[in-house]
Amino acid sequence: MADGVGRETGELDHRLTLMREVDWKPYVYVLPMILIYLTLVLYPVAYSLWMSFTDFTTVTQVEWVGIKNYANVLTEGRFWNALVNSAVYSLGTVVSICFGLLLALILNSEEIRGKTLFQSVIFLPYVLPIVVASVLFSWMFTEFGIVNSFLMEIGVIGTPIGWLSSPTLAMPTVIVVTVWKNVGFNMLIFMAGLQSIPDGVYEAARIAGKTRWQTFRHVTLPLLKTPLVITTILGMIGAIRGFDAIWVMTEGGPGNATETLGVYFYRVAFASGDFSSGAAIGVLMFLISIALSGAVFWYSR
Repeated sequence: MADGVGRETGELDHRLTLMREVDWKPYVYVLPMILIYLTLVLYPVAYSLWMSFTDFTTVTQVEWVGIKNYANVLTEGRFWNALVNSAVYSLGTVVSICFGLLLALILNSEEIRGKTLFQSVIFLPYVLPIVVASVLFSWMFTEFGIVNSFLMEIGVIGTPIGWLSSPTLAMPTVIVVTVWKNVGFNMLIFMAGLQSIPDGVYEAARIAGKTRWQTFRHVTLPLLKTPLVITTILGMIGAIRGFDAIWVMTEGGPGNATETLGVYFYRVAFASGDFSSGAAIGVLMFLISIALSGAVFWYSR
């Protein structure tokens, strides 16, 4: 019995000695950032999750309603319309990834001169604020804007087209803006991936008699898996949260033709003042983002 007590006391003393030997300075330096993260990120997320299960009128008037808000949102046609519009809007992600990869492959060639200049010019739209870019494109795509003027000048159309007032053309027009803005970022990510591939891999493919397409298909593309996953996930999350460009150019219209989940969330939570339903929509957007990201990670394996 005494031996057991002595052994436990020795182990306790050993643990206390290890704790005294730990350098706590790094944790002290990180502590402010942890507190900021808890305050500005985790707390709002937890509060929004709690609010989604309540009938939140004011801070002092809160009633627990369970999953009522989720049931109301999921049975409303506008939510599913916004979800479909977000899926269509995400096609811009695919287009911007394809164009970004194509530009990266071209600029990664040794035959191209002035690569830095071309990269800077292509990346410039990403630096431009999305609101500014959306306003510029709104002017360009008005009935008497430069796009209609050019198309009429070369004889493609006879009368001006209402790009942003057409339920059919409004979404493709907004997608053009997002592609123009994001293609430079995707190109930069793919350029970094291409430059990390060893030259010996391409030399081995050349010796094996692989064509350029076979080399791209069986060597380059598999080694760009990480950049592809990054750009795909960021693009999908951006499409789900898509709000800025759409609100500036169409405000979700005409009708609900361009109302994505981000615009729907804004209209319900802030324009209508239904914070509880807005919180439920926000939680659903978060879950959709997590599910899509997990699917991309699983497929990439």
